[in-house]
Amino acid sequence: MSNIEKNSSLKDVTIGVGILSWKSHKTLEKSLQSYEKVGFKELFDEVKIIFQEISPEDKALAEKYGYDYVGTDNNLGIQHGHKLIHDNLSTDYVIVLENDNPVIVDTKTLKERVLNSLKHLESGKIDVMRLRHRWNFGEGFSLEKYTEYYEIENLHDKYSSDKIQSSVFSSFTKKLKRIFRPEKALRIAGYSLYFEKEPEKIFPLYIKKIDDEIFSVSSNILTWTNQSAFLKRKFYGELIDYAYSNPSSRTSNSFQDLEKPLNVKWWRDQNYKIGVCEGVFTHNRFDDSWRKSHHAYNKSIIN
Repeated sequence: MSNIEKNSSLKDVTIGVGILSWKSHKTLEKSLQSYEKVGFKELFDEVKIIFQEISPEDKALAEKYGYDYVGTDNNLGIQHGHKLIHDNLSTDYVIVLENDNPVIVDTKTLKERVLNSLKHLESGKIDVMRLRHRWNFGEGFSLEKYTEYYEIENLHDKYSSDKIQSSVFSSFTKKLKRIFRPEKALRIAGYSLYFEKEPEKIFPLYIKKIDDEIFSVSSNILTWTNQSAFLKRKFYGELIDYAYSNPSSRTSNSFQDLEKPLNVKWWRDQNYKIGVCEGVFTHNRFDDSWRKSHHAYNKSIIN
């Protein structure tokens, strides 16, 4: 049973965590070590690791840290991994993680942010909460496209200006880009959340402030993400079903990856309410990667 202290209206609501993993034992262990520091698995009703192409090393890691796990003999891809998370948890809500999503806050902050997120999910103010840290988001998270289209009006004091790469585009050029590519400009407007102190004043039609440093953002301007998402298990299942029924022509490591089938015009048209808070997880990898864009790409890693 979860020991996150819920108020009376939430005391019967259950939360599960699914951690998707394929190889990458150094990375997974770093994440599990971060979870140990905050008593992670004791905070939730269910926590399970989903191993694809399960190995003795996988089993040994799960047993070392006391985690329940499910394993497949072969690598079935990211999207099927998400289906396995959904099918192997029975809780009302699910936090979806990958093996490279360590916790970077203390226990008190973790509890507060998860509980506050749950409150807004239950109230219907948001449909899914992003729990990736808003300021310390880790690797593989590009914000440069935003500054190609927009000037930063009021940089948030928690965002490091050192992380902003100088844009070669002048303010006039950025305005022209917004005029001639309005749909592209709108699609990346959600990334104002990662720069601006008051993004709700810049894009009031799409961003609403619902709590201290918590925003509800229309899916019209913010994508689905596979990493650190917190949502109702039922809704998670509906998204997975949609992805299976509408496969993308683009794949990841030759498999469907859930993000590509979802992040299309259909997603934008749904006007789902995406929650963005300060977050609790980051993205750090300590093994080689199969992704060609990754700094540790290793072409010998295959399906």
